[in-house]
Amino acid sequence: MTTPLPVALVTPLTGPDAAVGLAALRGMTLWARDERLPPPWDEIGVTAYDAYPDPVRAMRAAVAAEPAAVFGPVGARAALAALGATDRLVINAGAPSTRFVRQSFPHIVNMAAPASTWPRGVLAAVRSVDRQARRVALLASGEMAVELTSVCRAAARAQGYEVVSNTFAPGRGGAAARPLAPADVLIVHGSAEDELEIANILLRRSWRAAAFSTAVSAEATATLGALREGLLAPASWAPDNADETGTGPTARQFSADFTALHGVPPTTTAAWAYVSGLILGRCIRLCGRVGDASLLAAARGLDTTTLLGRFRLDQATGLQVGHQVPIVQWQSGASWTVWPRDSARAPFHHPRWNAPPPGGLAGASDGPDTAGRDAAGRDAAGRDPAGRRAPAAAPDDRSAQAPPVGAGPEPTLPLPSQGGAGPRPLRLGRPRPGLGTGGFGTGGFGAGGFGARRPG
Repeated sequence: MTTPLPVALVTPLTGPDAAVGLAALRGMTLWARDERLPPPWDEIGVTAYDAYPDPVRAMRAAVAAEPAAVFGPVGARAALAALGATDRLVINAGAPSTRFVRQSFPHIVNMAAPASTWPRGVLAAVRSVDRQARRVALLASGEMAVELTSVCRAAARAQGYEVVSNTFAPGRGGAAARPLAPADVLIVHGSAEDELEIANILLRRSWRAAAFSTAVSAEATATLGALREGLLAPASWAPDNADETGTGPTARQFSADFTALHGVPPTTTAAWAYVSGLILGRCIRLCGRVGDASLLAAARGLDTTTLLGRFRLDQATGLQVGHQVPIVQWQSGASWTVWPRDSARAPFHHPRWNAPPPGGLAGASDGPDTAGRDAAGRDAAGRDPAGRRAPAAAPDDRSAQAPPVGAGPEPTLPLPSQGGAGPRPLRLGRPRPGLGTGGFGTGGFGAGGFGARRPG
């Protein structure tokens, strides 16, 4: 006779963001198969509740079933509504925001660093090599603009910068960019379309560093030509990372297992859902039982690493401070992680005009080493002139195909319109007992880039 541990996943299963929900469900399915819990549990039963069109109703239905833990939902607006409708412990992997502080949401476990914190990494990377940079120009748009501006100003003050910021209405990126005064560092956060227009205007100026929130797609940014080189952007994760972890498999092993089970490569959403399960399992093993108070206490005291980086909660705010949003830089026609320093896969080139151009490193000869290389200077094995292999990309949540190198944070999703039928739970049945786990870019999570921004 089996003793399942019931858990609930609140996520969109229908509607425009159904691909996000399916990705999360696939990640949870793999975790349920592989997790090994202490007695009396010998398997995990996952029930998914459709958060579209009403995340509040879905959350209430999930809580009414009395699961051992609740995961979800996706998007800051949906999460604000749903998390405010319950006082149960909820593991938040789909709405990384500074809004979910412990003082307002004491029952939340925040899995990822707030998406609005990505400028911190940019400013820290610049300051690590440049003590003279002082002035930061920030252009921000969208529902995260106010939060991101506040976070950026605080980080700038702490690192000795002064910030001149301007929030603009969607579709007005060009009008906001043209009168922008000179500065050392440029940071832009807006829609993909606005950012492309701004890039074509501002990247012709001599910024010592420039960062765009959606500049992670090789195909979409190709129209920028040489202007793209040296550009910084927030990323998501590296599916081919083989670094050992403190909890769960490496990113490479997870990617292989996920693809073998589902027939498609994992997306960022799937990876975060899987890691959320790993953290729950680790907390259960630490306290030897379930119960909101016990699991929350275990999570607050946990300091470990997973395939997505470090997990550690701030004791005062409850926000995730172990995980940091990776920052990539375009070098030699590919995006490379350059920050945080301990996870960098290439050196940070600063000022941005020092970044290696497509076709080779600065100062490289045009001799025999360039033979057999593509337009970006990479050889048949995917290595650039410095011998680096281009990093693997994380696929989009709406397709099994991988987008260009440097998949970045998913956009924060809007709250779907209210009304319609109630939440429909989807039960996965009884996953087989797992074999255990051995030992890794923001509106929110997923692939984005200059061009059409896709949910998810």
